[in-house]
Amino acid sequence: MVRAEERTFRISRKADKFIRSLPERKRKAVKEAVTVLIENRTDGLNIKRLFPNPKEFRLRIDDIRILFKATKEELFIFKAGYRGQIYKK
Repeated sequence: MVRAEERTFRISRKADKFIRSLPERKRKAVKEAVTVLIENRTDGLNIKRLFPNPKEFRLRIDDIRILFKATKEELFIFKAGYRGQIYKK
């Protein structure tokens, strides 16, 4: 198990902007889920691996999707959005 202080956290500007634009209730739910994720506790979170990239994952919170890359040393949120638009380029 990796301790939280050993794992760095980064977020892209676009993902940060989207999360900040959310209503307070949804923003709080995202913050709680990401905090749990940084601490490397995934129980109770809806996470799926994104194929074919072995280190990219999707976190589902209601109708919000958070796409992130995870290693033992780092958690990087590279995209965030609503269910319908998150996978479009």
